[in-house]
Amino acid sequence: MTQKEFEDRIGEKFVGDYSEVEECYMNTDLDKDLFCKLWIENPTALKEIERKTVLVRELYEERKCFSNLLIDQAEKCNASDLREMAIAMIGEREYLRRKIAKGYNLWDDDKKLLDNILSK
Repeated sequence: MTQKEFEDRIGEKFVGDYSEVEECYMNTDLDKDLFCKLWIENPTALKEIERKTVLVRELYEERKCFSNLLIDQAEKCNASDLREMAIAMIGEREYLRRKIAKGYNLWDDDKKLLDNILSK
């Protein structure tokens, strides 16, 4: 959202460093109108939404990295328990998608899983 769009929505000229507004807006998944309404009416709630959205994004990235590690270790150690943990974490389809994307060979259980998904 541009500074002009922001000012039009809040109905006044913004005084201060607009990069603070822009950073907060980019850290949330709110539409422009709701963001501006909260900026004016409840900045505390807006900051909490921003904080929690950033936290969720960080946790999502950590989960993605951890599930990739599980897939890699399952492949390296031929460990079906790590495979099951990865599937529980990211789901069957995503597990298979990532494993194929990494160029790993599909295990018999993976082939059965893929066949089951494709036959639905």
